[in-house]
Amino acid sequence: MNLDVEKKHSIKSFISHPKTKAVLNDVFRVVIVIVSSVIYSLAVTWFLEPANLIAIGFTAVGQIMNRLILNTGVDIPIGVFTLVFNIPLCIYGYKSVSPRFIIYTVLSIIVQSIFLMGWVPEINLGIDPNQDKLFLTIIAGLFAGAGIGVALRYGTSTGGVDILAQALSLKKNISIGTFSMVFNIVLAVIAGGLMEGNWAITFYTFIFIIITNLVIDKIHTAYNYLRIDVITKHSDEVSNALISEINRGCTILDVKGAYTKEAKFDVFMVISSYELEKARRIIYKVDPEAFITVVPVKRIIGAFFKHTII
Repeated sequence: MNLDVEKKHSIKSFISHPKTKAVLNDVFRVVIVIVSSVIYSLAVTWFLEPANLIAIGFTAVGQIMNRLILNTGVDIPIGVFTLVFNIPLCIYGYKSVSPRFIIYTVLSIIVQSIFLMGWVPEINLGIDPNQDKLFLTIIAGLFAGAGIGVALRYGTSTGGVDILAQALSLKKNISIGTFSMVFNIVLAVIAGGLMEGNWAITFYTFIFIIITNLVIDKIHTAYNYLRIDVITKHSDEVSNALISEINRGCTILDVKGAYTKEAKFDVFMVISSYELEKARRIIYKVDPEAFITVVPVKRIIGAFFKHTII
């Protein structure tokens, strides 16, 4: 019996060790990168390409280049363009965002390129691409938004415009969603209307962009601001842990429960929503009985620094 207890204790100690936690965190992110990249790639290969519709970002550029060159009798897969166009962006992102962000992003680009090379066989979904373009557009938007949103939420991206958007969000405080929306709308107008003379492609792409961005906003809101209020008896321990691990300032107020008349403290801090889950883990590690409220913050005036996302 004692051996079992000791074994469980050693397993728990091994898992809770900082180096083990770091490795498990990296493994988790790698899985997230692969899954999100596959979801995004399926949006293109299963839904957009069969309906001859345009994607977003540099995948759309790859589609356009593929179709232009195909007219000359040469078939260069979309995945080749995806890989080539992302190389300079990854170099820029390595300097402007963070090295780890780009390492994970490179993995995402490789996964996408494999799918967009045509090496993964398509499946027959029983959908007529000519009759059901709107349905394919909606489903593609849901898939693409889920893939991009999950990738961004966990500190990576699907490459391309996401890298520029993250860099501009960190440096210029420009909304990721706004930048991506404007960029992709301009691309849709050029690709569908001006180059192919088919404005239906442009309008379907608008629908695809709107749905994609709505899903991204639901999943990922990395640079929206939140105020968290932590009602606790252990104000010093909670505030020290938050300051140490999130590197933001706290304010401590004396409060009293109206029902229990018990004296407690309100530790409040302003964070980005990207940091919320991390803050929750820190707080409950110190005080499992803490009561937390979260309130959106529309605007901050003063020193509030955006941290590197990884």
